Amino acid sequence: MSNMAMSQEDRQVLSALAAARETHEELADLLDFYSDLYQVQFEAKARVPAPELRDELARSWRLEGGIPQVTFPQLGIEPALLAEIVDQVLQVLQRHNPGWEEPPKEQDPAQLVALAQRIYDTWETLTAPGSAAEQGDEAWSQNHPTALAVGFALVPYLTRCADEILPHLDLDQWVHGYCPVCGGRPNLALLEEERGARRLLCSRCNSLWNYGRTGCPFCRSKEKQTYYPSEDNVYRLYTCPDCNRYLKTVDLRELHREVVPVVERLVTVGMDLAAQQEGLRS
Repeated sequence: MSNMAMSQEDRQVLSALAAARETHEELADLLDFYSDLYQVQFEAKARVPAPELRDELARSWRLEGGIPQVTFPQLGIEPALLAEIVDQVLQVLQRHNPGWEEPPKEQDPAQLVALAQRIYDTWETLTAPGSAAEQGDEAWSQNHPTALAVGFALVPYLTRCADEILPHLDLDQWVHGYCPVCGGRPNLALLEEERGARRLLCSRCNSLWNYGRTGCPFCRSKEKQTYYPSEDNVYRLYTCPDCNRYLKTVDLRELHREVVPVVERLVTVGMDLAAQQEGLRS
């Protein structure tokens, strides 16, 4: 698959991912999967429609009110294109998980859009254990290939929105621990080189925004969080005793190379496993 339609930034992500694979041979299977997945998502992002921008007053009103900028209808999802992206993602999932049961060859595009809205509105269902089983809906299971594929197929729409909207936002007005663009929760933080200011990375649209150095972005507890540093002090795992969540953090003051946040999110998967074994969630 060609990457001619991709943005320069997306091509740089793929290059960084290839470099990370050379460094992290133990993660070869994971990084190969995401390389194929990102290829599909980045090419799809170049095809999905740009969102219609709200006027400056509306954008400011939402920022001040703590309301994310994007609603599901603004994604402009056209059923046939979504179905095409879902099919491409399913091929990647099947290629890297050959033991999985193959999903139906023909899937109703309108039903895929309905599932996409359900995922958009309750994103954590795909990452938090128990939610799907409680709903008793097999097609909604976090491990069901179609649900996973639709969730992955939403990413190009969300990242396209972020690319278009974020430059127009005065993020000094945003003081919340969820994304100002799509409302997603962070799953990585960066401590900036100059002053150690903390920036959060959205788990859904990959937006970055500033958040206070202290306190939990998930529950806003002001209690001091515990953190566990890596041996080289580049990475930290922050945990909140109040909401039992964790946040991986990269200290850029200790890292002497260019950082691509979405790749750092992948190469730190060992921190996710360690935290989840302790009963924490992201």
